[in-house]
Amino acid sequence: MNKPRKNVKGSLKEIEQGELMHLNKVKHIYKIVHGWDLHSSFECDKLWKQGWITLLEQIQQEEPDETKQNEIFASISTEDFHWDWFGKAVKYSTDEYEWFHLYADGKPQAACLIYHPKTSALEPGDIFYVKFVAVAPWNRISDFRAREFSGLGKLLLRAAQRFAVKELKLRPGFCLHSLPKAEVIYKKLKMVKVDGREDDQSLAYFELPPSLAKQLMAVD
Repeated sequence: MNKPRKNVKGSLKEIEQGELMHLNKVKHIYKIVHGWDLHSSFECDKLWKQGWITLLEQIQQEEPDETKQNEIFASISTEDFHWDWFGKAVKYSTDEYEWFHLYADGKPQAACLIYHPKTSALEPGDIFYVKFVAVAPWNRISDFRAREFSGLGKLLLRAAQRFAVKELKLRPGFCLHSLPKAEVIYKKLKMVKVDGREDDQSLAYFELPPSLAKQLMAVD
């Protein structure tokens, strides 16, 4: 039986900081914060849902043809559109879960939740499982507009990997089940697709080998 997380209040901690180049060529300081926080999850819901609405309205205003509107929207990864981050924070608050949020320009730009430990499918040892990871709608690849910030998912996964090795004493490596449109991202990371490990939604299982996980941790 999972035990409730202890001392959840005041447990937020900045674990990484750096610079990001905005679409307008202005540099922004980013920070990655670790810890369970209902406020951060609520911000993701509020700001990201408004971001989706704004994006849809812009597409409708600039492209009158409905067929082309649908083609543009289909080019954007929207499979997690329905995710309720506040609900996830309420549900996943025990010590087996670790929360990470990336902030820049005064708002959450990306979020990640991991579960640990998880038995590796590739090599001996325990790793972590990426339960959820997503970036804000204005940071997604599309045929309609350029991203405000890029590479945020990789930054979050790198931070989570470093945390897992240093604080959780897990060996380098992590795994996940990928949404179909996100598979291209994990293939770029050279994650290994393992057949026969699909979840109950038939989502493909990917795992990052130790050698590549070490490389990910070392890259700045």
